Amino acid sequence: MAGIKISLRDKDYVVRAEKDLLTGGEDDTLLKFIQHVDEEFVAGETAYLEIEGLKGNPITLEISH
Repeated sequence: MAGIKISLRDKDYVVRAEKDLLTGGEDDTLLKFIQHVDEEFVAGETAYLEIEGLKGNPITLEISH
């Protein structure tokens, strides 16, 4: 895999934040997680990705394939 890039886009598809991840040689834990998510998703399905460990309440992202 060449790399993974994440972007946060608003409802108008304007990029509000972005970051290149896994550009080579990094720990493959995140890569394995993303591959697992991709394998488990069904077309049209929506899920929620929860990120904990930051300040305050967790951040919840709605994701779909």
